[in-house]
Amino acid sequence: MDYQINYGAVPVGATAAVRPDPNAPLYASVDGFVASLSSSECVFMAKRDGEPHVMTFQVLQAMDQCREFRTLDEHIARILTTIPNLGNQREGMQRVLESLIKRGLMVAEKDFITELANVAPRVQAPLRAIFIRACDRPAQLERLLISLTDYERRFRAGRHYVLLDDSVDEKNINRQRDLLREFARSTGCKVSHIGAGERRKLAERLQKALPQSRAILPHLFERGAEPRFGGGRGWNLALLLSAGARMALFDEDQRLPLRRFESARSGLDPDPNGKSFARFYRNFDGAQGAGEEVSEDPFALHLEACGQSLGALSANEAFRLDRQALRGLNLSRLSLLSPEAHVISTLQGTYGASRTESGAWMYQIDAESRADFWRDRDSYLRNVESRNLWYGVPQARVSSAVFFSPFVFDNSLMLPCTNPLGRGEDGLFSVGTSFCHPDSVVMELPLSIGHVQESERTRSDKTMQAHTPRFNHFLCDFIQRQVPSHRAGDPGQRMHLLAEVLRDLASATERERIAHLREYLSFARADLIERLQQQLEGAKDAPVYWEADMRAIVQANGKALTTKSAPRLADWDDASSERDCADALSSELRQLADAYAVWPALWQHAHEQGDKLLAGL
Repeated sequence: MDYQINYGAVPVGATAAVRPDPNAPLYASVDGFVASLSSSECVFMAKRDGEPHVMTFQVLQAMDQCREFRTLDEHIARILTTIPNLGNQREGMQRVLESLIKRGLMVAEKDFITELANVAPRVQAPLRAIFIRACDRPAQLERLLISLTDYERRFRAGRHYVLLDDSVDEKNINRQRDLLREFARSTGCKVSHIGAGERRKLAERLQKALPQSRAILPHLFERGAEPRFGGGRGWNLALLLSAGARMALFDEDQRLPLRRFESARSGLDPDPNGKSFARFYRNFDGAQGAGEEVSEDPFALHLEACGQSLGALSANEAFRLDRQALRGLNLSRLSLLSPEAHVISTLQGTYGASRTESGAWMYQIDAESRADFWRDRDSYLRNVESRNLWYGVPQARVSSAVFFSPFVFDNSLMLPCTNPLGRGEDGLFSVGTSFCHPDSVVMELPLSIGHVQESERTRSDKTMQAHTPRFNHFLCDFIQRQVPSHRAGDPGQRMHLLAEVLRDLASATERERIAHLREYLSFARADLIERLQQQLEGAKDAPVYWEADMRAIVQANGKALTTKSAPRLADWDDASSERDCADALSSELRQLADAYAVWPALWQHAHEQGDKLLAGL
């Protein structure tokens, strides 16, 4: 039997010009695999149930043209204009498609929506605490706590707040501890301050319980002498202290209230290519004044979704899937819309400062956002620094992984640790979570939270340089390529497998490591160039100043792409040689592999300790 290509990978032809009936049912053919039986027949095995169906290749061709949700009239018109020698066999093709519907090989949109919601709700874990990562920025923390004080006075939630203080300046440590105490006095809320002493105490307790973790534990959440930024330290600490429960996570430069943009709407966006939007403002007050303040408890909005199954949520009005939203979408690309998909974390957009180091993303936004970005030269020169903007989604949507920090996490099942060092720890965590829990999704809500940095940052310089990803960004791409090749169902076992995969790459020859890094950087830069070129080609009304910057970014990346230099990632020294890069790659891979290997046991012990782990610090 001659196995053919994946049916879901065949390109779809152009849609024939037919005026669709807006009330007619929509149908799409299911995804599957094909094996040849003869020169005229094949067996089609549907992915959804594994059921084999014998058919002619001509019927398979017809199915191939029906992968998008459209009316039968639209499907028939496309088939008759795409497949040769069918002539005017409209009635015959109608019977073929009706037969495919009866055999379950074409799905109606109403059945897809009903099946999605046909699942019992999950029992959601309690919220352990709200964690705040802070590091030597007491002024930022003070603003956040003021906004949380307003929240507590309004909703009287009485939540537990835990400050994960990674500061090194004793004056800042004392100030931040005082701010937390004042917050507790003002609100009556339970608070905990976790500084260097508490981290050491926790490490000692865990080392005693799990001697095999002795070498790696300080690296996971203690600061030590490492000079690099380490947002992952507080992240890992929060995951251990909330093991078995749900948690919320703030950075100290965020602030409430949550706001909802004017274009926000209820429901679930099923489009896997759904776009985020951006709007740009003169100052923070302009960004903060856009949209409307959310009147509901902001934590309750996230807690409703986090830890629940996507199917159960889709039965609620806030996340209901509209039939017309499926029109034109390829059924094989809607695999995330599964009834049992576990919403393992939730996040939201931002108003205020951008969450990125570079502004390259602003040159890849949708046409409406782009028009606001470049509307005149003066505002454009201000907007390129992305200091005062609104970034979010107009409707709830799900992804397998995201590259910004989630707000609420379901840590009732083991969530993986992240790299304690370097930026991009949030994306690495999300990709690691997707690897450990392939049936999980992240839900982004049509809300935004304030983000006010301690000083105005200049991002345009980095934007105009050649794209140089960080080590954690490299890991994100590397891990995502591993997901399809592993089958283990237990997340702890999958994490051990991932540790071995990292060690395998770390043990490659120096030449292979250099080649791997060089190939990765070439791909990353070529991909960016292609996306920017597409924007240039599509933006017919672009102002010259935008075009000039776009071409400069393309040229900078093109030059880096064709220049043979040491394959350096952004975390490494500018003067690194090829050997330095190969050695750094091995060292960092091994260190993270050691963390991945011991993490399942650490998390399980923390889970068994429950609230006592946090209470004992």
